[in-house]
Amino acid sequence: MVKLMQKVFCFVVMALLMVSCHDSLDDRAEKEAKNYTERYCPTPVQQNQRTDSLTFDRHTHTYNYYYTLTGPADNADVIGENRQKLKDVLVAGVRNDTRMKAYKDAGFGFHFVYRSESTGKVRLEGSVTSKDY
Repeated sequence: MVKLMQKVFCFVVMALLMVSCHDSLDDRAEKEAKNYTERYCPTPVQQNQRTDSLTFDRHTHTYNYYYTLTGPADNADVIGENRQKLKDVLVAGVRNDTRMKAYKDAGFGFHFVYRSESTGKVRLEGSVTSKDY
């Protein structure tokens, strides 16, 4: 009987530990965004852009990505002429990103803001919702 009670007690303790360590998907998203930003941002410039930060908005279930455009990519005319193509690239990027599968399955949104390095103004902004992917 004592052995059985010990086993039950161990099982209950393990179950409580697993439940207490289990974060909700929102908690996980918020934590991952914060950790990424603290650890890597701002990133080195690659392909004329730098990642400035990543945030997660619990109320809208949206990941927000903030970038800075540099060099030839920081050109309002080129962006204006290719705005739809660039937004299509954002949609394709989210659609094809397997690392975000759990978030896409939960219907999370993804919002992108690209600012000019030279002026600080927003050059491109776009959202990708579950309807898009």
